[in-house]
Amino acid sequence: MSGMMALAELRLLPPHALRPTEEIVPARVGEVIALILGQQAWTQPICVERDTLAVLDGHHRLMAAIQLGLTRVPVRLYDYAAVQLSSWRPDVMPTREEVLGRGLSGSLFPPKTTRHIFAREERLEIALRSLVS
Repeated sequence: MSGMMALAELRLLPPHALRPTEEIVPARVGEVIALILGQQAWTQPICVERDTLAVLDGHHRLMAAIQLGLTRVPVRLYDYAAVQLSSWRPDVMPTREEVLGRGLSGSLFPPKTTRHIFAREERLEIALRSLVS
């Protein structure tokens, strides 16, 4: 499986350009902000679908970026066909169409509904100061 997954393009994009597909847990956003500030670096890109900019993974990181006032965030752009989709909830099995639809409509899934599995990517570290204009 991993052999056929193409590496995703890494870009710096404005957080407000991204389209969430799931709600967040506010307490978790606080934890993520503390981690980012502690490291003074961004180490895990937000994973998005390349055509719609729907967030596949990284909703709490996205909200942390917005609350920190970052003007851009590291994002990996994925071809959705190359990403494995499952669910954290036994009673829900979302489709790719539903995920993208939630991103476009703003009618979000509950937190931790979708589970996306990506090809392993190299680790990255971007200094926090370089993400603020």
